[in-house]
Amino acid sequence: MFRIFGKKKLIKDHDYEFLKAVVNVLPKRYSYLVDQVSKEFILDKKVNDLGEKGTYTFILNAELESKYGNRSFPQLFIVRDIGVWNKVNNKFEQIELHILEGMLAGFKVSSKYADLDLKKIDTSQVKEKHFKDEDRIKLKTMIGEVPESVLSQLDIESTFKIELEEGDFYVLKDLKDGNYIAINGDGVVYGMIHDPYEIETLFENKKLFLDALISGEFNISEYFDRKIS
Repeated sequence: MFRIFGKKKLIKDHDYEFLKAVVNVLPKRYSYLVDQVSKEFILDKKVNDLGEKGTYTFILNAELESKYGNRSFPQLFIVRDIGVWNKVNNKFEQIELHILEGMLAGFKVSSKYADLDLKKIDTSQVKEKHFKDEDRIKLKTMIGEVPESVLSQLDIESTFKIELEEGDFYVLKDLKDGNYIAINGDGVVYGMIHDPYEIETLFENKKLFLDALISGEFNISEYFDRKIS
């Protein structure tokens, strides 16, 4: 995290306004982010070439990292499923905040700020994505050996655990924008749709789910298209 002098800054005032609007309405457990959204700490942003479209990383003031950094936090996690109303598409768009040892290290937003209503932000479905080997190992143990034709349709290697009032779920397929196909500890497979919010049972056990994928009886893309149409 360093500053490159002599280069024109990519970060603008509207970036700070956007970030402030978001962190100020997050649940209280993220209150440590509020003071970090400042020109003194976040010096610039750059495109994250390894991330999805609209993903940026911050260039932070190294002199303030000791103030805001906290090694008791995970090395990296993502606060996701923050909904910001898109005035053009008339729906909530999901954005992400990237947290590195307690510091706001980047974010993802796919739309222009002008298209977003910063007074209409939904944080009711906020989740954290942690990069833990145990989540991946747990899911692999749960589903067992499956054909490569099935694995290629799923996101096993990048899975993460979702903790809700309804229980713990492991993501089988990230359908983007806060939508998932997931499995619980009992092996029940669910569709989790963000807008409108719905958790529906798709298959009572993993065998039925895997068999349906193998036979083509269940097509993930077609399922998702039906849900959002």
